[in-house]
Amino acid sequence: MKIGIDARFFGPTGKGIGRYTQELIANLEKSNQKDDYFIFLRQEGFNLYQPQNPHFHKVLADYPWYSWQEQVLFPKQLASQRLDLVHFLHFNVPLFYFGRFVVTIHDLTLLQYPTQHKNSLAKFIYSFKHGFFILILKNALRRAEKIITDSEKSKKDLIKNFHIKSEKIKVVYLAC
Repeated sequence: MKIGIDARFFGPTGKGIGRYTQELIANLEKSNQKDDYFIFLRQEGFNLYQPQNPHFHKVLADYPWYSWQEQVLFPKQLASQRLDLVHFLHFNVPLFYFGRFVVTIHDLTLLQYPTQHKNSLAKFIYSFKHGFFILILKNALRRAEKIITDSEKSKKDLIKNFHIKSEKIKVVYLAC
């Protein structure tokens, strides 16, 4: 299989998701000897990641998170690779990506605890951005082959808030 991993959060710039990304890829490299992986990285993480397995290939995908480039240009790049499956390690799955994918949803903090009071944007702009977040999240959840989450609590939240069938969600706990 040809599997893509959206590793644009790779490294310390991506904080918690960046660490999750690094560890996932490192462990996949140790365990997988038959599938080909295409690791899509932003410029900051491109030189940090040095594949240790000949089945792992770096691809520069320097599209900012939560941007129009992510929504319009990134799907074209993914499609050009003719991947069998893509793993998006965060909810921000491009609306215009029509291939098969799985998505990791770490939690629903942005949904449950909106941050408008911490945001200096005008209410209209904040509402627009929050609405777009909901659209992206719902699209990812609806179209994903499988959803990976970090806890039973997050799984229950996904089922409750989005009426997703339990069998579509797999809980994979984070390591210590």
